[in-house]
Amino acid sequence: METFNTRSDEQAKQKAAEAYGPDWPSRFHAGRRSAEPGRTAVWQARLVLLVMINVAQLWILAATIEAALAREFSQLIPLISASVVCWIIALTIFLWWKPASRKRTSTGYLRK
Repeated sequence: METFNTRSDEQAKQKAAEAYGPDWPSRFHAGRRSAEPGRTAVWQARLVLLVMINVAQLWILAATIEAALAREFSQLIPLISASVVCWIIALTIFLWWKPASRKRTSTGYLRK
């Protein structure tokens, strides 16, 4: 006796084979397109850098609060400026450090 899921899975595989051809499993990876390894590495590097900067900003925030509560106001300006520098670096990583387009070469020309 076949279960409903087994029968529906077989029907889905049959319909996919009809729609995409006999080699359809080799063209799809878990339902999404495969990314180039270099592009994945760039996204992972961006994420790691952003996490590191956020940890540094949390440490700077803790030091700023401690200095303010201890009334050591001479330390506040360097701590606030360090936090602003971290924020600017994180903003540039988020907005501009992206993988290059697949269609453009390093010189800017389009690939065919």
